[in-house]
Amino acid sequence: MILHRNTNTRLSTGFTLIELVVVIAILSILSMFALSRYSDLRAEAELGNANYIAGSLKVGVDTVRLVFRAAGHSTRVQNLAGYGDGTVDTNNIGYPIGTTKGNGNENIGIGNAGCVGVWQGILDAPPSVSTTNGADYRSYRHTGNKVCSYVYRAGGDTGNRNSAQLVIRYDSRDGTVDVCGRRADIANC
Repeated sequence: MILHRNTNTRLSTGFTLIELVVVIAILSILSMFALSRYSDLRAEAELGNANYIAGSLKVGVDTVRLVFRAAGHSTRVQNLAGYGDGTVDTNNIGYPIGTTKGNGNENIGIGNAGCVGVWQGILDAPPSVSTTNGADYRSYRHTGNKVCSYVYRAGGDTGNRNSAQLVIRYDSRDGTVDVCGRRADIANC
């Protein structure tokens, strides 16, 4: 009779506590890297979108000025014919100053709402903009009532035109449109 001795008397039925702690630690470290990369990608996407909108706004501003000049205008125009739905108002050099400006000076619109009019009158299917929070962008009229700043709100920023992370700025004095803000990868406003 041959007797076999069983050297493995205990069968493995799962993970040890140490193995579980090591796996959890590794997953935690990996998730930190993934979350930081996701945050970077989100910031890059927001900046890319703002640059796209600013580019579209600049094309619209330049087109309004071309229509103004092609029509032979040399002074301020209310409801410029030949552009969009014919509601864009211009200053004396042909840059847009709103859609409900009325007669009067060359300031952009009436208060911060004038900048909303520029945004909606120039851009085709634009992101939402408002004079208060709750929209994708918040508008501010400033610098002698000749400049509009559109602060990106959809990302949760609550800063104003001087302290926001991401701003699209339009200057009706020379037609410039730029992206600026308090981020390290763009110019400060």
